[in-house]
Amino acid sequence: MNRRSFLLVLSALVVLLGFVSSVALAQTPKRGGTLRVSYGNKIAHLDFHTAPGYEMMWVAMNVGCGLVNITPDGKFVPDAAESWQMAPDGLAYTFKLRRNAIFHDGTPVDAAAVKFSIERLMDPATKSGMRSFYEPVHSVEVLDPQTVQIRLKHPYAFFMHMLAGYRTGLVLYNPVATQKYTLQDRQQGKPEAVSGCGPFKLVEWVKGSHLVMDRFDKYFMPGQPYLDRVMIRVIKDPVTELAAFKAGEIDFIASFSPEHVDTMKAQVPKAAIMTSKETTPMLAAMKVTVPKDGKPMSVERASHPIFGDVRVRKAVGCYGIDRQEIVKIAFKGQATPWVGMAPPGTLESVNINHLCPYDPAKAKALLAEIGYGPSKPLTFELLTNTEKSVFNIIATVIKEQMTRIGVTANIKLVDKVSWLNSTLQDGPWDMYVEDLLSLLTIDSNGYLSTAYVSAKSSTWSHPRHTDTKVDDYYARYAREVDPIKRKAIGKELLEYMANNMYWNTISGSPFYMVAQPWIKGYVYNAEFEVHFDNVWLDK
Repeated sequence: MNRRSFLLVLSALVVLLGFVSSVALAQTPKRGGTLRVSYGNKIAHLDFHTAPGYEMMWVAMNVGCGLVNITPDGKFVPDAAESWQMAPDGLAYTFKLRRNAIFHDGTPVDAAAVKFSIERLMDPATKSGMRSFYEPVHSVEVLDPQTVQIRLKHPYAFFMHMLAGYRTGLVLYNPVATQKYTLQDRQQGKPEAVSGCGPFKLVEWVKGSHLVMDRFDKYFMPGQPYLDRVMIRVIKDPVTELAAFKAGEIDFIASFSPEHVDTMKAQVPKAAIMTSKETTPMLAAMKVTVPKDGKPMSVERASHPIFGDVRVRKAVGCYGIDRQEIVKIAFKGQATPWVGMAPPGTLESVNINHLCPYDPAKAKALLAEIGYGPSKPLTFELLTNTEKSVFNIIATVIKEQMTRIGVTANIKLVDKVSWLNSTLQDGPWDMYVEDLLSLLTIDSNGYLSTAYVSAKSSTWSHPRHTDTKVDDYYARYAREVDPIKRKAIGKELLEYMANNMYWNTISGSPFYMVAQPWIKGYVYNAEFEVHFDNVWLDK
């Protein structure tokens, strides 16, 4: 090689190395800055084991920590536990904890803290919606300060899924802070009482307005989090939220209304809009039983005066609802019409749409068989809430569809907290439109028979049916470790629920998050996992 060729090659190498270095530099996370997040709904309270709503859950995942997390492709990854082993018979899980994991007040995250947290969730006095998922747990044993073993009464195929991704899954509680401060202190967001082990510590919460989390410098993952602060604002109106995002006042929208996605794309073309196959069902749920004595949550149940009759549920919820039309109008075609309680993105879900074809003539015939008609018209209240504007759009479409079968649906629009109070506390309602909860797996306590006949149920079983055959299906499904056999049982369960209209799904509910182009490191995992520990600002 002559001198000129050598110099040309050398120059090319310098340019290439410079390019590689600049790319590497651009991809190196930058420390500092404030991530400005918007929520469309206010946080109910900050006792993570009992508060309803995903808004609270997303705070819990960043202030708190658990044993494990789950990735979008379904792999379990360490959190406070650095490793774990399952016994060959599936009846014991042993977790080794990180030695450098501490709560925000310096209390160690040890085996005793894990035992304390699980036993608190299992205690009926806690009134946690997660309690029924811990029914398989026989005991929690402290083997040594860094080793905890959870022993089960029977196999539970989704035990790790539950710990990692069911609502709050397992948020570890600080035994010292929990015993020192009152439940009201935690609910009201007193920072010392909400002492977690996550990447951020709670600084301030003003209910209905904002929440502030600051970096915890002694977080167990070296170098993380990158952000100095996370500021969460409540912006209920999606149009106002979009305007704030467009103006650069918001960096990250935690849940964006589907009907405004096209507007966002047009007005902020560089915005990162994240979504995936639906894991949340959009419901037109019907109440099956009511308190016989008129007292909410009474153990004495009577049939709902309208929807206690399965024929009415089938006429209205199965044959009387045009799911295709709802998806076209409310979601502009960006959703999947669906009948099964587990939507298309849920593990082991099955398409059973053939069980509920839109058939207004059949709906009318069923209603006539019961005695409804021009001389005895059927009228019911259709409840929905202001969390997402799409709920009211769907309710309006259903109202119009009901007129086609001679039924009157009167829409009642309330705020989200009022809706939660009515549905969770067995208040009076007939039908509601809502996307109640995301389903990582079919394994959910939201569709079991009521807590009055089943110790495994929860307040999330809003229709309050009392059919224990559902519980039997659930038990067989969740305990079956053979995937092929389990999927067959799951299909039977989905069909049984649809045939009885205990859980009336309209469609999948698309879920969207939106980030500014300078937001880096965020990993989208639908509603299940919202973590800001790896997020950094490229600006």
